[in-house]
Amino acid sequence: MDPRRFQRNAAAISSSRPVRVFSCSTIVLLAAILSTCSGIAFGQKKQKLEKNFRDWLERDVAYIITKDERDAFLKLTNDEAREKFIETFWEIRNPSPGSPTNTYKDEIYQRMAFANARFGIGSGAEGWRTDRGRTYITLGPPQQKQVYRNSANLYPMEIWFYSGANPALPPFFYVMFYQREGSGDYRFYSPYTDGPDKLATGVEAINSRSAALRMIRESAGPEVARISLSLLPDEPVDETTGIVSLESDILLNSIKNLANLPVNRDDILRRRANREAVTSRLVLEGHNLDIVTFPARDSRGLTRLDYALRLHSPSDLSMAEEKDGRYSYSVEVRVRVFSADNKLIFTQQKSLADLITKKRLDVIKDKVFGYEGTLPLPPGKYHLEFQFTDWSKKAAFHTAREVSIPAPAKDSLVVPGVMSFLSAENADPGLADLMPFTIGGVQFTPMPSSTPTLAPGTNLQVVYQIWAAPSDPRENLGKKMDVEYAFGRPAAPGSATKVKNEINREQFDAAGSLVTGKKLSLDQQSSGNYILNVTVNNPETKHSAFGTMNFKVRDTPPQPEPWDVLEPGIAQDAEKGILDQQRGLCYWALGQYDEARVWFRRALQLDHSNDVARARLVDAYFSRKDYAAVVSLFADAGVTNATDSETLLRIATSLQKRGDTSKAISVLESVLPSRSEEGPLYLALAQYYTEVGNPKKAADLSQKGKSLLAEAAVKP
Repeated sequence: MDPRRFQRNAAAISSSRPVRVFSCSTIVLLAAILSTCSGIAFGQKKQKLEKNFRDWLERDVAYIITKDERDAFLKLTNDEAREKFIETFWEIRNPSPGSPTNTYKDEIYQRMAFANARFGIGSGAEGWRTDRGRTYITLGPPQQKQVYRNSANLYPMEIWFYSGANPALPPFFYVMFYQREGSGDYRFYSPYTDGPDKLATGVEAINSRSAALRMIRESAGPEVARISLSLLPDEPVDETTGIVSLESDILLNSIKNLANLPVNRDDILRRRANREAVTSRLVLEGHNLDIVTFPARDSRGLTRLDYALRLHSPSDLSMAEEKDGRYSYSVEVRVRVFSADNKLIFTQQKSLADLITKKRLDVIKDKVFGYEGTLPLPPGKYHLEFQFTDWSKKAAFHTAREVSIPAPAKDSLVVPGVMSFLSAENADPGLADLMPFTIGGVQFTPMPSSTPTLAPGTNLQVVYQIWAAPSDPRENLGKKMDVEYAFGRPAAPGSATKVKNEINREQFDAAGSLVTGKKLSLDQQSSGNYILNVTVNNPETKHSAFGTMNFKVRDTPPQPEPWDVLEPGIAQDAEKGILDQQRGLCYWALGQYDEARVWFRRALQLDHSNDVARARLVDAYFSRKDYAAVVSLFADAGVTNATDSETLLRIATSLQKRGDTSKAISVLESVLPSRSEEGPLYLALAQYYTEVGNPKKAADLSQKGKSLLAEAAVKP
């Protein structure tokens, strides 16, 4: 092993796994939804399954089906209902619902085939049944893998490293497997249950973790010795005594029960509910849906991505006539933000319903519906997936975009985007930094399409920002920049029209942003496809920036104008810290952890119930052994039923380290009723009761915890 590779991974500190506990009403809702599936009959006697259905349930989806789904499937009474259930099972997990290709399903079967081919040898079982097979099928291939087959004084072992494997798991962790007694299958390694002495073969390591750690360091390196004490890169460890916590066991328990963790179960419940409501989906790129995106900077220098979803035709949005003569519509917009390596960062989902009068309908009936929203994205590359659902029509449209938010280097310039617009008006000063397509205090209405079509003889109006590094505005007094607008048809050399201007650099604000634009006449342009190039040059530094956009000139009827609605609740999201949390998650995905923590702190200050921000901050302080800061954070923000188990354990450990073991017990006991199957929490409580002098209580809790861990180890 190259220790430096693991050290780089270990530098990634902190995690967030929001856990939601279902209320009684949610459980009733789940039962109601599942009961709508054809053939499901609750309360009936379970039917004997044919082999193909039994294999599907107990092998193909054993690690990914939820308990509720398993119970529902077993209550089905005929094969037709079972076939329909299986079809629905895969479709609700389809990344592109309605698409004939289900990449998730294909990936699961490919992982299973790989596991059978690679992990069954020498194990005495099919590869999918092994611990390595289970991990591979559930989480996919690791980002890194180190194999130790012939290390002196050590049993054979493998160490897999994962990052961003699942929202319910830490963002960075290891999974270690080893051959117990040096033969047979590779099994999960638990730092708490097994310990470093189980990895070493020397007699001197028996019941001596310190001796075992020394042997591991000598044979495999210091980083492997550290991993033998904790599978979490950010958890402080004591390599002198070899004492370990139960955090790694919480991780292993979560991996074994991944499908049933509340955050994943809640996602499946939502997907199933959406599928029951949406009867048709159009998933062709751009079909019935266009997207205009525009990177922008606000007055504070914070970057974001504004977007407008536009239907193509006025008839694409359905209006339902109500009894009082008014008309209603109901839509939902979901945007999923992924990192450049396709790891989900966050999901933004908003619903909007409204009633309009007949008079208002007559005004907008010939216009296309549009939805304007904004995403708090810091500089970086992202993959975005948009889904627009019309609930009245029960139809959903899906499309995706790759976007890049640039960051200007010192003394350089950036033109992040050029946008054509229909109109502009002064924005509300109090909301100018939050509203989509609002820059420099002016709110713009984008053209209906990302590639607009204009008639010959009309004007093309464009607006753009120029980004530079923040500076004192006084430095720009009396200075200018050169701008050239060149537009023409790529297929017609020599057809370009050029217009040159100067811009006063005094327009730059303190954050380093300048808003400008141009109205370009198309009097001399014939029909065709055009490209506009905007070139900005600073004659003082000789630095230039470029921006482009495509448009069409056609002697055809103009495109319908849009009537746009704004994303609801933007101001409330800002007040509750949701935008700060999302920005922090982006920084975290980009590996900029210090920046991320700044935004998590802001988010938690605005809303003490923000468990995502709390978890990341607890992990940040805990990794530095700043237990006082963790205790202070707990005293200020407390915990909720949605606080994940690892965060709870770290808070309890910090309380114990600060001499308040009784409070640590209180924290864990307050959440145990809702997490009655989590063995590591019982074992942690047992340790604390031992410390306060209650051995009987400790023994009962320890027995319960070990029993639960044993049950989890044998579950499929």
